[in-house]
Amino acid sequence: MRPKDRFSPFEFGLVICTAFGWYILTAVFALISGLGRAVEESSSQLAYGNTHLLGVALYEGLITPVLLAILHTRGWRIADFRPGVSMPATALGVALAVAAYVLYWLIGGLLALLYPVAQSALDAAGSYQPWTGPSLAAVLLVSMVNPVFEEVFVCAYVIEALQPRFGMTTAVNVSVAIRVSYHLYQGISVFPFHCAYGLLQAHVYVRYGRLWPLIVSHALLDFVALVQFV
Repeated sequence: MRPKDRFSPFEFGLVICTAFGWYILTAVFALISGLGRAVEESSSQLAYGNTHLLGVALYEGLITPVLLAILHTRGWRIADFRPGVSMPATALGVALAVAAYVLYWLIGGLLALLYPVAQSALDAAGSYQPWTGPSLAAVLLVSMVNPVFEEVFVCAYVIEALQPRFGMTTAVNVSVAIRVSYHLYQGISVFPFHCAYGLLQAHVYVRYGRLWPLIVSHALLDFVALVQFV
């Protein structure tokens, strides 16, 4: 286990800003500018096209080994992220994905009931199509790269880095806040879901001490959401 005094604000800021800084800035800008009420309302309709998905996979595929190399020099090892790859962990990941879908529909239904205006945003999300759909290869690639990238850095790293110094509650809340911030481009209507999903992912990581179920869950959600555009 990593000693408690290894936490470094500079290291933490460097990793999080490098991994998610650009995503957070563009998501916040999209929301503030009004284009982010839902990505589906954007006039460009380039989101989730082939160029977009391949760009995401390329960026994350290139930056991940760089960040891991930086962390390695700081004393981190792969075991610190508790990968825990196994068949039971895979099954847990599948169950986690199913639970996430149930959460999505429950939260969406509740929002539509309490705030009818949210229904239009949810309907727009369901009818969105990019101008040029992605290839199946691009969908498969990003569904493998993105879940590993996000769950390693936004969940495992954040929790393992912050928990010894600030406690588990703070670590989990910071993880959820970062996850939500770079999804703001999808609009306020999906804000509650990303909060709930972030808490669910973090709870499973803390409860079972395994990163693999989170990656499996995230990969399934990404694939099912993106394959419809092919």
